[in-house]
Amino acid sequence: MVTSADLTLELPNFEGPLDLLLHLIKSQKIDIYDIPIAKITSQYLAYLQAMKQLNLQLAGEFFLMSSTLLRIKSQYLLPQNDFDPAPEEDADPRNELVQQLVQYDIFKKAAHFLKTRAEVVPPMLAKEASISETKTIKPLPLGELEANDLARTFQLVLHRLKLSQPQLAHLTMDERPITDMIDLVCHRVQSGHQVSFFACARTLASLSDVIGLFLALLELAKKNVIRVTQATAFGDLNFEGIDRND
Repeated sequence: MVTSADLTLELPNFEGPLDLLLHLIKSQKIDIYDIPIAKITSQYLAYLQAMKQLNLQLAGEFFLMSSTLLRIKSQYLLPQNDFDPAPEEDADPRNELVQQLVQYDIFKKAAHFLKTRAEVVPPMLAKEASISETKTIKPLPLGELEANDLARTFQLVLHRLKLSQPQLAHLTMDERPITDMIDLVCHRVQSGHQVSFFACARTLASLSDVIGLFLALLELAKKNVIRVTQATAFGDLNFEGIDRND
């Protein structure tokens, strides 16, 4: 443990000099964009000295960072050149170090997120079915495949092809008032017999007329003008007039 007047620092395993600097800054709640370079430099050197006392091997990058901190500190100690007619604006010697610390902090947080996510949701890889090279395709035995089996297989292939490549069609709808279809239905039921919806639809010229006929049936059935029956599911619709005197 390193003890100084304003710092008590334990010695965890730091991954590099940037990791150590980031720890010093965050542990003391220092603004990363306004680093007190003299204070951080002394604390960093105290850490290296403690590592030497513990006989721990230090990588050369730790000493390279110490020389960088000392260079930045010396730039603050040097007197300013009053004779420079055009001094550089915002020429803060800490800028390069700050950018490195910010980028390192971003990558460190991203690595922690990916590690946590990998522990919660393990990676999954999809693999296509393997076909043995030694396996040969043999023809089906004669007499064990019926025509119905081939038809069902062919129908399944067509269905999959239709899903993968849907066919597009353009429909033109002719606008026709529904009142015309209501008059048509009322005229058909005047005979007193049941009328077939399919038979009426065959006499119409367009799809919009068939839809209008169906809507007319619904409207008249709702008003109790006609009675609609259906013998089987998806079968024909038979409609007839309702006698008001019943």
